[in-house]
Amino acid sequence: MEFFNWLEATALAEWVRVSAWGYPLMITLHSVGLAVVVGLAVAIDLRLLGRFRGIPLTSLRTFFTIAWLGFLVNFLSGAALFASQAASHYISNVPFLTKIGFVIAGAATIGYLQPAVAKLGEGTGADSVLPAGAKAAAVISLIVWAGATVTGRLIAYL
Repeated sequence: MEFFNWLEATALAEWVRVSAWGYPLMITLHSVGLAVVVGLAVAIDLRLLGRFRGIPLTSLRTFFTIAWLGFLVNFLSGAALFASQAASHYISNVPFLTKIGFVIAGAATIGYLQPAVAKLGEGTGADSVLPAGAKAAAVISLIVWAGATVTGRLIAYL
């Protein structure tokens, strides 16, 4: 618990907690990062599940890079938000801890799907070339990102 108390006492945590710009900036960045990560994950997952067949699977490659950039924005802004109330609020908040589990699972599904899509040949549009488990990972991804979004919103209320 000492570490979390120390974290709350850092200059960054203090700035987020008390400045006029700290919290609004971090929560805005967190929302934008969330929109990028979850939006692109849903687009990728739905394409892998057979929707939007007009989009070649190989076109999804760029989406992964942008999704990871959104994830980085979310990680950095989330770390600042966490630091601002680590010991007093987040460390014992069940929705927060559940959200973190969902986020880790979501990142794992992106990490699993990215190399699978990267191995596809140019111009490939057939779903049959996907490795076994890619469609299951896409379903899991949809579930865990929805869970991360919902539990993330519950943090403010529970």
